[in-house]
Amino acid sequence: MKLIIIGAGGFGAEAAWILSRMADAPRLAGFCDDDPTKAGGVFNGFPLFGNLEAAAEKINGPARYFCAVGNNGARKKIAARADALGWKPFSIIDPTAVAAPDAMLGKGVFLGTHAVVSCGASVGDHTLVNHNAVVGHNARVGEFAHICPGAKISGFCHVGEGAFIATNAVVIPSCNVGEWALVGAGAVVLRDLPARARLIPTPGRVFVE
Repeated sequence: MKLIIIGAGGFGAEAAWILSRMADAPRLAGFCDDDPTKAGGVFNGFPLFGNLEAAAEKINGPARYFCAVGNNGARKKIAARADALGWKPFSIIDPTAVAAPDAMLGKGVFLGTHAVVSCGASVGDHTLVNHNAVVGHNARVGEFAHICPGAKISGFCHVGEGAFIATNAVVIPSCNVGEWALVGAGAVVLRDLPARARLIPTPGRVFVE
């Protein structure tokens, strides 16, 4: 079954690189992207098929896909379109990433270099656990979330659907981050953060918008 990476940008190139590091990974057929300026030609050495619907016509058969789109909301919409085409999500997991034997990983997830998903933890569909990020023991991360490079989700935390935990942010044990909330780079979540809240660190203080 052919594999398509959705998103012909920096993340797409990164996904292709990690795919090349994976043992027994399917062959990458090419990329697709909604940007009309990226229709046709090649990207990162592979064919560029245009948008999803154009790619489906050219492939004319079943396919697997990985959605290399960093924006959580956009990734959710694009995954729904790919699913409607009958494509099946594929997870890209770097060989240096570690998931405990009892960890649960959803479909279409990304585990970057040296990412860790610890004992009893779960990661939802289409969630990104980026380079050097950690999901601690018994933590739950919902679908379409993004745990950015170096971010740490401590044990027994719950991170809701679509939440964005930026680079080097920390969620202390047993704290919850609501759906579609944003935790800024370097911030420390010391208490539960409501859905769609924004926790932004500033010099000398941290506040919630």
